[in-house]
Amino acid sequence: MKIGIVGAGPGGYVAAIRASMLGAEVTIFERERVGGICTNHGCIPTKALFSAASKIHDMEIGKKQKLWEVSIEPDWRKIIDNKNKIVNRLVKGIEFLLKKNGIRTVYSEAKLISSNEIVIPNGTIEEFDYILLATGSEAAIPPVEGLAGISPWENRKALATEKIPETLIIIGAGVVGVEMANIFASFGSKVTIVEILPRVLSMMDTEISALMHRALTARGIKIILDEKIVAAHRDKKAVFLELENSDKLEAEEVLVATGRHVITPLGMENIGLKLQQNRVLADETMKTDVDSIYVAGDIAGEPFLAHKASHQGIYAVENMMGANKKWTDECVPSAIWSALEVGCIGLSEVKAREKYGDSIKSGKFPYLASGKALCEGDTNGFIKVIADPDGIIVGFHSIGKNASELLGLGGFLVQNHVSLSDVSDTVFAHPTLSEMIHEATLLAEGKPINI
Repeated sequence: MKIGIVGAGPGGYVAAIRASMLGAEVTIFERERVGGICTNHGCIPTKALFSAASKIHDMEIGKKQKLWEVSIEPDWRKIIDNKNKIVNRLVKGIEFLLKKNGIRTVYSEAKLISSNEIVIPNGTIEEFDYILLATGSEAAIPPVEGLAGISPWENRKALATEKIPETLIIIGAGVVGVEMANIFASFGSKVTIVEILPRVLSMMDTEISALMHRALTARGIKIILDEKIVAAHRDKKAVFLELENSDKLEAEEVLVATGRHVITPLGMENIGLKLQQNRVLADETMKTDVDSIYVAGDIAGEPFLAHKASHQGIYAVENMMGANKKWTDECVPSAIWSALEVGCIGLSEVKAREKYGDSIKSGKFPYLASGKALCEGDTNGFIKVIADPDGIIVGFHSIGKNASELLGLGGFLVQNHVSLSDVSDTVFAHPTLSEMIHEATLLAEGKPINI
């Protein structure tokens, strides 16, 4: 069986490896570098910069505890060089994996000319039994008068800048907005976030949203909520934004973090597929309305997450090869690295109450009561576990130091319908941050021990 894959990001290259393992002859088309946005311009470079920023904050915590006296002068050029080295190493690793698995990589734009055929710019036409579209997404510029004309930053430009701006305005307080705000504020920028909605991280649990707001503010970041930008212009020195309330903002740079739109493959209209509400529709097997065409990742719709793309890609090629695996978004974890780390999966407390009523069980354990967090000197955060009336865990929410690492266990609990009693009967090592999960389940059961 011959499978063609358009896009070598997390959805495409993982699917290619899995398809090859199953015996398919695989060709993957990529117009830039393998690894996609995640590896080259998103998840990985952002986390490399977050790691550097975190080292600064760790040193500051020690200084506040009077453990040492230190003056930190970050070298942005070296930090960027380190970020690039990490990215290049991972790209080379992906290239090695593709080669190791016998996958043919074509570095070219790919155009669909039929439901089974792809043509590249040199005129070569290739035919496949199945085609997987994993073309990803790119930053969307909101329809604000003058905004597109000032060439605002988006994730690519922000992560490649060779100079920290003295002042920075970020439009949007979603995941990208709060992550970028923390990074640039950590390295000296005076950052202002403007958000049209009434809270930061509006898609998250309300208590997590509130604590993140306070943490960002404590880092010196100004946050303007419930406000719309109506116009933008730039002169030789600065960018100027006009708000709907007639206030004006000025900064050296402006970064747009208001969402993303799907990148559609060339020729998609030739085979009867079209974008609907920023996605190409597919069934639970990831198959589109065209039997030989499957999708994975951002093109299949939100959430736009690398790990979701990888799993969808695997489902797609396994189903091409005869399986009948059905995808659901119910247990896709979300992680954020900002002034505090965040890890969430499943239902928020509000959504759980909407579904099950007030008989849900909820337990929240603060970092401040954790011996390990006290030893780390970083006690801002909490773990929240939510269960249905029968005690089955349906939501896990964490915010604080290393919260993203705790998400792996939280995801296992939610996806496998683990009960509160199963967790409370489990022996957790002490002192660890993960034992806060144990304490949160005890709270949800109404039998707290260490609080």
